[in-house]
Amino acid sequence: MHISHLHLSHFRNYAELEIVPCSAINCFTGPNGSGKTNILDALHYLAFTRGFRSTQDQQAVQEGASFFVTGATVEKKGQGIDIQCNFVKGKGKKILINREPLAKMSDHIGSIPLVAVLPNDTDLIYGSSSDRRRFLDMLIAQYDHSFLNHLIQYEKILNQRNALLKHFGEQGYFDREQLELWNTQLVPHGIRIYEGRRQFLREFKPIFLEYFKKIVSREETPALSYRSQIQENTIDGWLDLLAEYEQRDRVNQYSGAGVHRDDLVFHIDEQSVKNFGSQGQQKTFVIALRLAQYQLLERETGTAPVLLLDDIFDKLDEHRLASIATLLDREVAGQVFVTDTAHERLRQLLGKVRDREVAYFQVHNGQVSPME
Repeated sequence: MHISHLHLSHFRNYAELEIVPCSAINCFTGPNGSGKTNILDALHYLAFTRGFRSTQDQQAVQEGASFFVTGATVEKKGQGIDIQCNFVKGKGKKILINREPLAKMSDHIGSIPLVAVLPNDTDLIYGSSSDRRRFLDMLIAQYDHSFLNHLIQYEKILNQRNALLKHFGEQGYFDREQLELWNTQLVPHGIRIYEGRRQFLREFKPIFLEYFKKIVSREETPALSYRSQIQENTIDGWLDLLAEYEQRDRVNQYSGAGVHRDDLVFHIDEQSVKNFGSQGQQKTFVIALRLAQYQLLERETGTAPVLLLDDIFDKLDEHRLASIATLLDREVAGQVFVTDTAHERLRQLLGKVRDREVAYFQVHNGQVSPME
């Protein structure tokens, strides 16, 4: 699978843009603010129906315009598929497949398997537990739509439960039976989400360890662990936990127990990556997470995903850069889109790639030009 044509209209700093990328590695270089990352953000919209830069669609509309269009021709199993993500202020967003709108945008998730490695991926280390849960859930959702449906239903029911707790607090009364009705609806989805995450990590850990070892230049031992309040992932176990937190939930007017409180914990050599890891170690850790994500997604979907690498090569030593170039050459089978401010750095880095085509594009003031 690869993207053979990309079209943007009134998307961020692009009034109109047409790109014909190669099926292998595509490099976009230019100064900061020229629009390199916006190209990757448009691809993210086409895969996930949202950008990675902001959750507010209207912020992606070019200044002075009332809509944006991101569109691509995706070559999949010998067939060209036209995919568009359109947003109109005041009317909302649509996904169109061969010009036919989808009734549910969530049905599109996984149609374009995609992994993005971004500068702010260190938020996985420094950010909140919700960033790390999102990392888990968005990956699993790309190949397991049942998991995605449970996730959507869990969130809806959780919001209703929280609204009820807030109502109790505002009205000054409490009805346990009403709360237990939401508990019984919440639990089956929570059980499925917990098991899905645990199963994912059992498969993911060895792949992550392998990629980390391939990138680092010295012996380091990384570790991933899953932290949860859930001790017994059964109906009774969940109901006991919710009962234990009932009084706290009444006071806080918020659900304090469940899979929405789970977390991933990162270590290198038994020390916290957040507190003790160097910049190079932290960057290597998240790159290895993303490459492992790529490998697992390819295995589960049977399709090599699109890989986005946005300005990630700064602050990496020569050994790590060379290791990443080797992985792009030998182990990443899907289409790659790379951005960097330094054209010569990319030329030097990817000049070592022997088995894949590399195309270069120059980005300047909202204009993209192919380079020899």
